Amino acid sequence: MLTYIERLEAVRPDGTDEFMVSTGGDAIADDLAVVLSFALNATFTPSRAKADRLISEKSGSHHSPVPADILPRTFAPNLTLRDNDVAHLQEFLLKLLALRRGPYEKAMRAIRRIVTASERVAEDPTLAYTDYVAALESLSASFDVATPTWGRLDPRKRRILDPTLQALRRDDAERVRKAILDSERAGIKYRYVEFVLSHVRPSFHRDEAVGLTRPVQRTSLRQVVANAYDARSKNMHELRDLPIDTWLLVDGAQTVTPPGEAQMLTHAGLDLLARHVVRTYVQRGSTERDAAFQWRDHLPNVIKIQLASELYLGRADTMNRITAATRATEFLSHAIEAMAGRTALNIDMRPALSRIEQLLRTERSPGVREPMLAVYFLWHSLVPPEAHLSTPEPTLQVARDELRSPSLFSFAVAILLELEPPWSIDEWCELAEQRFEDLHRRRPLEFPARFDSALWLRVAEMLQDAGAQHAATAALDRAIGCTPGHSELLALERAIASGQAITPNLKVFLLDPVPTHP
Repeated sequence: MLTYIERLEAVRPDGTDEFMVSTGGDAIADDLAVVLSFALNATFTPSRAKADRLISEKSGSHHSPVPADILPRTFAPNLTLRDNDVAHLQEFLLKLLALRRGPYEKAMRAIRRIVTASERVAEDPTLAYTDYVAALESLSASFDVATPTWGRLDPRKRRILDPTLQALRRDDAERVRKAILDSERAGIKYRYVEFVLSHVRPSFHRDEAVGLTRPVQRTSLRQVVANAYDARSKNMHELRDLPIDTWLLVDGAQTVTPPGEAQMLTHAGLDLLARHVVRTYVQRGSTERDAAFQWRDHLPNVIKIQLASELYLGRADTMNRITAATRATEFLSHAIEAMAGRTALNIDMRPALSRIEQLLRTERSPGVREPMLAVYFLWHSLVPPEAHLSTPEPTLQVARDELRSPSLFSFAVAILLELEPPWSIDEWCELAEQRFEDLHRRRPLEFPARFDSALWLRVAEMLQDAGAQHAATAALDRAIGCTPGHSELLALERAIASGQAITPNLKVFLLDPVPTHP
């Protein structure tokens, strides 16, 4: 029977009452079970059904092995804990809980993955082997490794490179070698191997190796660690299963040399190594207090959802130079729905508009001014005068002047208000290309996709008018890529392919419900 007390702060940092009184408790029980399983090399679980499935005597079957056939200690049905087991557990728990929060969470993720790997050794030996490697790889992600020497480079690579390097002048060859070694240093596999080796303490080959069958030799450790990573890669990238003779009929050995293969760690050997490396990581981890850590963001059983923008869009405190572009795209989405009659524009934007007037007095960046001016201009163009600010005309004149330049937001305003921007075909094409490049960045501006399609549709129309039929077809293809399956765009594609002139109404295109292809 396990009893624990969960304590959460009753008052939030801003002085308001904390709404959460408990995380549910299940995550605490699960984490404790995982840590106990890891530290004691045994099986702990809150689920009786899971325990019954995993814990058993050895089956002796070659056709239907059970976990105890591969990791007998971990899944033994009768396991007696000795005093030193409990002492080691207490020591490990104290060090784990004392870790700085970042290393603690990395350690817990690795521990969970190692325990999961041990639990699936019989059910899916290949996936289990991959999980062990992935656990250690996760810890190596930020490991700073030294540049390797040329002699440490993979012999297969050296056999290819050495003849070419010998034909170069000595200083040129050295520069090429240095560049190759620097790129090797940045490689994931090299970092993984160096991390594991740097976290193997002398005890691994001494006390922890007593009584083991075929323990890994110190001279072979680098190669078997690399081979384990290769096995993981073959499974991940080629879907190749682990050879059966690496895990079945190994009689508890730590290493095995399958016929025609290099020496490898067995599941038992990899399990022992993984637990050892994680313990070392915990022992060496920083215990410095992390004052900036936001623990509320890491509570279990909490789901974060994005509020509907109409709940905050009109608030002054949500409009600033960082959020201006996002707020503008949210407003454009609401404006489209309202103009199409599918909803009412029932957001009071006046507090946010007053904030925009204040920000425009000091803000100089066009990337911030344009979205704010677009919202300001559209609001005063779409709603009746009684919903306007008291003296909007000076800011509206600024908007008229600055929204003449090509930009996504001036384009959006022009379409919705049926204005014709005085831009050349080159300016239209440049704007579309800039947006196309932005969409390939990691975090592009989340502009409504219909505007992206409309932009390329306008470019296609202008290119066709200029006689650039091939370029117009390519532009229309990009429009389809922004809103896949749009039947109107597909019809225009057929029209342009047959040589017909396309004259799309961009406002109608934006406001109509999305047609589906029959």
